[in-house]
Amino acid sequence: MEQAKRAGVDRVDAPVIGNPDMAAKGNLSLLVGGDESVFETNREFLNQLGSTVIYLGKPGSGHKMKLILNLFLGTIGLAFSESFVLSQKLGFEPRAFVDAFNKTPHKNYFSDVKGPLIAKGDYTPLFTVNMLLKDLTLAENQATRQKVALLAGSLAKQLFTTGVNQGQGEMDFSSIAVTLQKLNGIPPPA
Repeated sequence: MEQAKRAGVDRVDAPVIGNPDMAAKGNLSLLVGGDESVFETNREFLNQLGSTVIYLGKPGSGHKMKLILNLFLGTIGLAFSESFVLSQKLGFEPRAFVDAFNKTPHKNYFSDVKGPLIAKGDYTPLFTVNMLLKDLTLAENQATRQKVALLAGSLAKQLFTTGVNQGQGEMDFSSIAVTLQKLNGIPPPA
C-alpha cells in the first residue's frame, strides 16, 4: 500500500466473499480497506463488482475481515459436520439430518448450501480445503500477534490439516465431513 502511495497510485484492498455462482449473478460481497477518499472516489466502480460493498477502514482492513469471516466459515463447517457425523452414528440417514437442521432456526448458509451436498457426498470444489487452511493459518498468525486465543479456530485448523493429509486438499472445504467420518469409522458416501 505504501509503495503504491509513493508511486502516486490510489489503491484499496477489496477481497470478495462468495462463490463462482454468486460472482456470475453479481452477488459478491466486497470487503474494502483503504483511504476513505479513495473508496468514495471508486464506490460506483466497486458497486458494479458486487451486490454488497462494505467499507471497513484503513488499508488492510478488507483482508483482515476476510480472514475473520473465513475463520467463522471453517468453524461453522466443522460444527455442522461434527453434528452430521454424530447423526450418522445415531442411525440417521445423511439427508434426514440436513433436512431437519434446515427446518429449524439453526439453518444458515452452510447448512442450506453445503448440507445437501454433504449428504450426497458431493465435494466438488468451490473453495478448497487448501484455500481455507491458508486463511485459517493467517488468522491464527494474526491472533497470535494480538494475543487472542482461538480455541475453536485452532482445532479447525488442525482438522483441516488432517483433511489435507488424508488427500482432500483440492476438495471443497465442506469435505471436513469426510475427515470426521474417517476419524469415526464411517465410510463416506461413494
